[in-house]
Amino acid sequence: MRRVLFVFLISTLAASAQNGGTIESRYGIGELNLLATSRERGMGTVSVPLLSDYDISQSNPAAWTAVDGLRLETGLSFEQVYMSKSSSAVSSGAIKGFQFLVPLQEASRFRLVTGILPVSRSTYTAEGRANLDDEEYTVRYDGNGGLTMLRAGLAARVLPNLGVGASYQYYFGAIEQATELRFDDNKYFVSRQRRATSHSGSGFVFGAVWDGIRGLSIGASVAPAAKLSASRNLLMEFSTHDSTLLGASGSQDIPLLYTVGASWQLSNTVLLAAQYGLQDWTNAVMFDRKQNEAVRAYNLSVGVEWQPSKDVPGLRRHSGISYRFGLMLQQPYIDIEGDQRQEFYLTTGIGFPIFAGNRGDIALEYGNRGTNAGILGTRNVLRLSLAVSVGESWFIRRRD
Repeated sequence: MRRVLFVFLISTLAASAQNGGTIESRYGIGELNLLATSRERGMGTVSVPLLSDYDISQSNPAAWTAVDGLRLETGLSFEQVYMSKSSSAVSSGAIKGFQFLVPLQEASRFRLVTGILPVSRSTYTAEGRANLDDEEYTVRYDGNGGLTMLRAGLAARVLPNLGVGASYQYYFGAIEQATELRFDDNKYFVSRQRRATSHSGSGFVFGAVWDGIRGLSIGASVAPAAKLSASRNLLMEFSTHDSTLLGASGSQDIPLLYTVGASWQLSNTVLLAAQYGLQDWTNAVMFDRKQNEAVRAYNLSVGVEWQPSKDVPGLRRHSGISYRFGLMLQQPYIDIEGDQRQEFYLTTGIGFPIFAGNRGDIALEYGNRGTNAGILGTRNVLRLSLAVSVGESWFIRRRD
């Protein structure tokens, strides 16, 4: 039990302390985290229709009914983004939270899941040049923080081939942003503005999965629109007189998100899957107004998983290696000055046994977004995700 508490505390602290990101994360609530495990990321981030006896879904509570025994899953990711306009690269790493599943009843596959997961990150540093009354100056933008969710949910099989689930999600977190103007001569003084916005509020996600046809699974999840409370402190610092501190309150909308998908067991060793998700941010209020940069976001993913060990007689469960490949096309919810920047990703991954029914997953994603003609240029993304799922035997203390 001490090991369980240790993982819980470390994951809680790290999930809130994300880093990395690009200047786009300055808008809205930052860059959104795709709620997909490392197994799912290896398959193009397909998530809602996938069933697994060890992998705890982050996007579809109904999929929890397929997980066997007591399970704890946690992961981390490393990312590098190369930006063509500035010929620079940004690197980051983050622990991706954890989820803990407890089987309550086997006949109906009744499951309880708790966890903490990152929702968004807004961490960046950028500089630019401009002029005021023919005076040149440097403007610097810095940001740090993001949103996190604490969740608790239940899932069960209400019919032999139909699973349903629901999760309550409490959102919290703060985003700190700073802007500094520094002029080349002494005609104007350096000025700084620091803004800290705190968010908190509740939301839900509901899911269903149906596998009434042999080899076919159809899944769907819906996260109804949520409105978070927001409070902001604005500190303006001047070289010539005292700083000014202002406070204000507002709200932050998180629009309706729905995702549908299907998976098909093509053969004993090959699984195919696809899904589509949509979230319209066009009319979302962000603290005190709608933002022109917010657009309709969508995600289209396809993936394949090959597990050759399933054709090996007598091989124990969780002892085989899985190979994964996928494609993903998405439009993020932030569009800066009409710079339409669809993102296209190629993904691959591998799943492997560790010991005593425990599993590890590794996913590698390579993506491209934007165009050379756009205001932000192209950005190439390389992301590595790691996850570990430990089973019931890991929690049992051996007797002498």
